[in-house]
Amino acid sequence: MPGHPFAIALLLIGALLLAPELDARAQTPAAALPAEVRSALERAELPREALVAWVQEVGGAAQQALPPPRLAWQPDQPANPASLAKLLTTYAALDILGPAWTWDTPVWLQGPIGGDGTLDGNLVIQGSGDPKLVLERIWLMFKRLQQFGVRRIGGDIVLDRSAFAAPEQNAGDFDGEPLRPYNVAADALLLNYKAVTLTFMPDAARGVARVGIDPPLAGVRVDASVPLAATGSGCVDWRAALGAQLADPARIRFNGRFDAACGEKRWSVAYIEPKTYNERALRGLWLEMGGTLGGTVRDGLAPSTPPSFVLSSPPLADVVRDINKFSNNVMAQQLFLTLALIQRGSGTPERT
Repeated sequence: MPGHPFAIALLLIGALLLAPELDARAQTPAAALPAEVRSALERAELPREALVAWVQEVGGAAQQALPPPRLAWQPDQPANPASLAKLLTTYAALDILGPAWTWDTPVWLQGPIGGDGTLDGNLVIQGSGDPKLVLERIWLMFKRLQQFGVRRIGGDIVLDRSAFAAPEQNAGDFDGEPLRPYNVAADALLLNYKAVTLTFMPDAARGVARVGIDPPLAGVRVDASVPLAATGSGCVDWRAALGAQLADPARIRFNGRFDAACGEKRWSVAYIEPKTYNERALRGLWLEMGGTLGGTVRDGLAPSTPPSFVLSSPPLADVVRDINKFSNNVMAQQLFLTLALIQRGSGTPERT
């Protein structure tokens, strides 16, 4: 089926709202689909039976009975609301929190900083559900740490993820695509969607495409290159041609080739072992930035004292735009659980 499902749904909504047959003066029966909607379905190669629609005027005096529906197409047919449910979640968040609302991620430096740049204690990071704690902002957090004079963390990096208590889920349950970043489970400290971005850079002189990975994951080896070849496919299915082997948490390798016609490409995939992602990503990035870590990366609780500094997210309006424009499931879940946390004190589905 061509086109994004969410975009197709919005196209159909637009056709329903703008169709002249839905004008109050029109005589089209409510059980008949307007021509614009039929055309939209045909362009999307969807059967009419795949659509459920109800268009009802809700204005007027409260004491008056509602007028008949302008459109009632398969009104008794059960249907999955799919990505349209994100509209309700984001609307509620804008109404309750406001478009300028932000997530705060407080950070504590627990101990003195020696003259050699050693933090004699732990670094504590407390998650509050920020859906956009992406690589660039994690880098800024560590850069801020270095501005404090820290080059070595003598203790542990402690992660407080207690704000959410989301149930365990299999990443492949939604659509059988466990490596898609949008299928990652919600987390109070969701770092970079628990995903990596693989970059393929053709080097014609050496006959290979060089491979880069962001963020660097500690303890994970990645093939430095993949053979470069002219497949003649026109770069139609370059991901499949790579023969990527992603099931080993400690190794990412490629058994295929990269089409020379593709130019530079980027591929974002969810890390196969999400439980260890935060540890690997934080340690890997900190080491790449020239830092060292004396202890481990582990879960724990933040102190009750004021933090050393706070990392703030982009405003909610920007997050809502990303959720709806890209139909991002995990960001929507983060927002959904945040509403429960703000209103009920616990980020669980039952509290929302």
